[in-house]
Amino acid sequence: MIGVFDHRRRAPGRGIVRVASWDFGSLLCDGVLSLLYRFRVEGRHNVPRTGPVIFVANHQSLLDPMIHGIAVTDRAPRPMAREGLFRNPALGAGLRAISCIMVREEGGNMETMRLALEELRMGRTVMLYPEGTRSADGEVHEFQRGVQLLVRRSGAPVVPMGIDGAFAIWPRTQRLPYFSGRIWAAIGEPIFQTEWERDFAHGAEGLEALRRRVECLVLQCRSRLARFNRSGDTASPDEAWLS
Repeated sequence: MIGVFDHRRRAPGRGIVRVASWDFGSLLCDGVLSLLYRFRVEGRHNVPRTGPVIFVANHQSLLDPMIHGIAVTDRAPRPMAREGLFRNPALGAGLRAISCIMVREEGGNMETMRLALEELRMGRTVMLYPEGTRSADGEVHEFQRGVQLLVRRSGAPVVPMGIDGAFAIWPRTQRLPYFSGRIWAAIGEPIFQTEWERDFAHGAEGLEALRRRVECLVLQCRSRLARFNRSGDTASPDEAWLS
C-alpha cells in the first residue's frame, strides 16, 4: 500500500482515495488468486512507470480483468468491458467500482473512445481486449480494428500481455468457475510509436502482428504451466524469469 502515496506518478489526476481503493481491491484479489490458483506474473519490469499506456491482452474468462489488473497493479489501469457484462448485478457493480469503460455491443462507441483517449491524455492507462469477447477455445483469435484506432489517435505505447490457465478454470460455457487450477500471466516489452506506426501502415497485417505478440506470450505462459504440471514443483522466487 506504500505505492498509494505515489499516486501522481501512477495515475496522474486520479485522487489518492481512488488509487488506495484500487490497491486494496488488488491486494484482496491477489490473495484469492494466489491461494486458489497459485497465480504468477512475469515481466512486470516491462510496464512503463510513467506516461500513457495501452495494455492489450487475450481474453479467456470473466476472471481476466482481475488477473490483468493485478499483473499491472502499479499503474491502476482503467479496463474496458462489453455492455452485456454490466447487466449482471454483482459483476456490473464490480466493474463500476473500478470505473470500467463500457463498450456497447451494437457499435457506435464514440463515447467509449473519448473516455479512453482522455485517460491516455492525462498520462494514465487503459486495458483492452481486442478479441471483443471471451475465447471459445482458450486460443487467441482475430483482433478488432478499435485497438488500432485508439493507438493511432493517442500515440501511446502498447504493452502486450498474455495469460493462460483461466480458460480451463472458467470457460464461457461454465456458469461458475472451478476452484482448482493454475493461472500464469506474462507482460511483454512495450511497443512504441515508431514501431507500431510501421506495423499499422500495413493495415490488417499490423493487427495480426500485434495479435501474434499476445499469442506468443500466451504460449509462453502455457509452457510455464506445463512445466510445473509435469514436475509438481511450485514457483520459486529466485527463478530468473519471474518478476
